[in-house]
Amino acid sequence: MAERRPYVVACLGIVAIAVTIRAVPLYWSSLPATLDGFGYAALARETIAGAHYPIERFRADNFVFTGLLTVTSLLVGVAPLGTAQPLVAVVGGASTLTAVAIARRVGWGIDPSNRRVRSAAVLAGLTLAVDGLYLRRTGVPDEEALGLVFVPLVAIALHRVLRSGRVAWVAITGTLMLAFPLLHTFSTLLAGLTVLGLLAAHLLSSPSRRVMAVGIGLVGGFWAYYALYYELAARLGLTVPYVGRILSYPGLFAAWVIVLVVGVLWLTGTRSRAQTGVLLSVVGIWYLLLGANAVLPVFPGTISTPLPILVGALLFVVPVVVASRGLPVATLGSADGAVVLALLAAPVAQVYFSLTASLTPQFLGTVVRAQTFVHVPIFVLAALATLRYAPSVAPARDVSSLRGAVTSRRLVVGALVVTALLTAPLAFVHLDNAASPATTVESEFAAATFATTHVDGIWSADDPLARIGSLYYPTRTATTQTPVVSWLTGGAAPSCPTLSQRSWTTTGAHLYPAPPATIRSRSRYPRGRRGVAVDPGW
Repeated sequence: MAERRPYVVACLGIVAIAVTIRAVPLYWSSLPATLDGFGYAALARETIAGAHYPIERFRADNFVFTGLLTVTSLLVGVAPLGTAQPLVAVVGGASTLTAVAIARRVGWGIDPSNRRVRSAAVLAGLTLAVDGLYLRRTGVPDEEALGLVFVPLVAIALHRVLRSGRVAWVAITGTLMLAFPLLHTFSTLLAGLTVLGLLAAHLLSSPSRRVMAVGIGLVGGFWAYYALYYELAARLGLTVPYVGRILSYPGLFAAWVIVLVVGVLWLTGTRSRAQTGVLLSVVGIWYLLLGANAVLPVFPGTISTPLPILVGALLFVVPVVVASRGLPVATLGSADGAVVLALLAAPVAQVYFSLTASLTPQFLGTVVRAQTFVHVPIFVLAALATLRYAPSVAPARDVSSLRGAVTSRRLVVGALVVTALLTAPLAFVHLDNAASPATTVESEFAAATFATTHVDGIWSADDPLARIGSLYYPTRTATTQTPVVSWLTGGAAPSCPTLSQRSWTTTGAHLYPAPPATIRSRSRYPRGRRGVAVDPGW
């Protein structure tokens, strides 16, 4: 009990920091910090009003997050629209504990010192809590915040099953797998790839009839259940996202699954220098594409990378480089390292599948989402890399080299913490123009509500305003972005009622996935505003 107390205190501190920083959008607005949050708030509102799910408007993966938001709203007595952001701040903050748990478990097989392992585990959780790109996805009301909690958990549970064979862990793993398709389609896909890679690692390191039977039964059953659920959901009229992108390129997806399995098998037994080189090469290609995207969109017709976003993302090079030194430490030094390797390999395979499938806005979305799942294993590996510099495991022969190892460790820890903190602003700016705050303010919501209430027929706006109307008032309004897009890209002014913002003349209108458009002409903006219903400012 005494050994667990420091972990409990550290975990409480990490969660407090993580939740607080994910609640920062509440400083600007009490509304959801992502447009999808308005859709979930509307579903929860209708669930409360009708005492049942509005199934006719559900996607196949709306059940869990909508239910959680509904129950939370009823418990706290606040409308779902005001509950969404605090709820996801808690869920997203809690997801950082998975990094602590994994780093702690893997660290035990590397370093006999509880104090050093505890420090590495805390470092993993703390840096993940403030990492800007991970913070961005776990700080917005979206079911993916739950997916980022559950994917590491199912990997941990299956690993324990394959190591121990205990019935309790089989039950836990099966329960998690049953929940996934209702939770989030894309997270389900990542979970499927993760458990497949984990099973491959176990079959290589500890082949046995039990591991083969239990592992293939659970993993194969999960994939079969995954396919059956979404097939049934589609036949029942529920929208099934992402699956169509896989079915459009089945041969290519199968090829990347094979690469995933072979890659895990090879990395499990190869030399440390090769492991380091592979990780640096894999992520290095991403950075080449990100840099190229700052000049010319890699996905034609989509946004270019603004310079501030590029600079912020480049800071992530530091944890990647350190993690490349930690990959051999985890995979070669601990039997539990297979969990980290599987969590790393699955999103990498998904990113490369998306890049090689089709350069369309849809696959850009899968790349952006998949890279988020890389951050957990990267920061775990980076934290575990600090154990290389511990006196008990460093190849030191004299006092001076021991001091050098300790100094190096402190420098690495400091670099990880500082760079993670410096990336935090990425969570609060728009990716298309680097403007802040990246949240919906009350004036925007009021404008969309005004148009919904007073406009008969179709009205137009840019992406955020139009989607607020269509997501939160799906049965009461009709919106279109086409007239605004045409006007902002050189066409005629809209002939229907239009919501505009003064920011269109400065940072530009958001037309995602297309690049933002800005009106610089002092005369053209007023002319285009004839018949405008509302002009909300920032």
